[in-house]
Amino acid sequence: MKRIISANLHLILFGFVVMLGSCKAQKMTSDQLMTQNYEITQMGDRAISDSKLTLKVNPENSTISGFSGCNNYTYSYKLDNKVVDLGYARATKMYCDDSMELENLFFQKMASVTQFENSKEAIHLKNKQGEIIIKAKKKD
Repeated sequence: MKRIISANLHLILFGFVVMLGSCKAQKMTSDQLMTQNYEITQMGDRAISDSKLTLKVNPENSTISGFSGCNNYTYSYKLDNKVVDLGYARATKMYCDDSMELENLFFQKMASVTQFENSKEAIHLKNKQGEIIIKAKKKD
C-alpha cells in the first residue's frame, strides 16, 4: 500500500513539474518575437487596413521587413527581454506621389518603437511609455 501511495505521489509531483515547465515555455515565447507575416491595421489612432502595409518578423536573422506603402524596408533588431531596438531602416528609394504621407508616418512611428506584445494572431508595437503605436494582424 505504501508503494502505491509513493508511486502516486511521484506521479503527481512529475505532473506538477511538467506543468510548471509548460508555463515557463509559454512565458518565454511571449517574450520573443515570433516568425510571422502581418498586415498593419492601425498606426496611432489612424485605421489603415486598406493600405496593404506589411510587416514580416524573422527571428532567425533578427529582422523585421515588409512593404511601407511605396517602398520595401528592413530593420535589423536587437532584443533584450521585451525591449526591442530597431536601429535604422534600410529601404528602397522610390517616390510614390499617392502614398508618401502614409509611408513617412510609418517610418516616424517605427522610430519610436521600443516594446512589443505579440500572439499568434497579432502584434502590437509600443513606444517607451507602453502606448500601442502600430497594430498588425496575422496575414491569412
